[in-house]
Amino acid sequence: MQKIRIGIAHWGAGIAPVFAAVEGGYLREQGLDAELVFIGGHPNALASMLAGEVDFINSVGPEVITANLRHGGDAVIIASAISRSAQQVSAQPGLATREELRGKRWGVVARQDADECAILMGFERWGWDIAKDARIVVVGTDGPRLDLLLDPEHVDVAIMHAPEPFQAIKRGWRIVDDFGRLDVAAQNSCAATTRRYARAHPDAVLRYARAFCQGVWRFRTDAAFGVEVLRKYTREPDRDVLEQTWVLFARYMGGMMFPSLEGVRNAGHLLHRLGALPRMVDPEDYVDLGPVTELEREGFFARLMGVPERDVRAPAAGKGPMSGKGP
Repeated sequence: MQKIRIGIAHWGAGIAPVFAAVEGGYLREQGLDAELVFIGGHPNALASMLAGEVDFINSVGPEVITANLRHGGDAVIIASAISRSAQQVSAQPGLATREELRGKRWGVVARQDADECAILMGFERWGWDIAKDARIVVVGTDGPRLDLLLDPEHVDVAIMHAPEPFQAIKRGWRIVDDFGRLDVAAQNSCAATTRRYARAHPDAVLRYARAFCQGVWRFRTDAAFGVEVLRKYTREPDRDVLEQTWVLFARYMGGMMFPSLEGVRNAGHLLHRLGALPRMVDPEDYVDLGPVTELEREGFFARLMGVPERDVRAPAAGKGPMSGKGP
């Protein structure tokens, strides 16, 4: 067994692919003895990985880009669970329509983070101006995220990640909009490592990607398993909240699980618009398609989806997807 350390940014449903890989036994099947290391917040988890303190994390595209720029790092996305925006727009009682959200106080944990990117993405599709049609309020991290976002003294509207919007409903808030319906490419929940680690341990990275993708598939196709994974790791006791969370995430998961180059490109555009990047970035600098390309070549996804072994065919040379920049 090869020991690996996985940084955990939070215990929410966005990390479900990792939790499913653990609970399904897929990491151990791949010869990986995984230790989950809690490191609060995506920026801290990425910083820890770039420092070599953990080997893998589950993250999101905007945070990977900003972490690399902030730390001169080489974080790279190797597999994707969700490649579109999956956030909900929740508002306090009395706000029921999108138009009623214009000019209101939008809560974020920090400026230029993934949630502010989501707000800008939504506003661009709605034809709104983020500088005129929203007051961005930073709630910080001094307390539970949901409590800070649901503070009616400071916040009217917030971008939420399941199970948060369903928990907020129990407190009287409502879901006013769902960015997932916009079907915008956005590198959401994804597996990441560093190019440095991938060069030193290419076999471990491939095995991790295989276990991650197995976890995603099991989570989205086995409702009882998925709900139990959420119950155990999020510690949410309300069955209704758990089931709604599973349905939301399961319907956003799927596909070949390649990292989304378009999703990373969109993240770079939004960060540039917010002033976090001096110029647009090349998405291939933050993505390695190699591991998932290899899984497809070996027939992994065909077997996962139930194609009989005799019918599995690797793509002919030059016919499959390009591998992108290797580690």
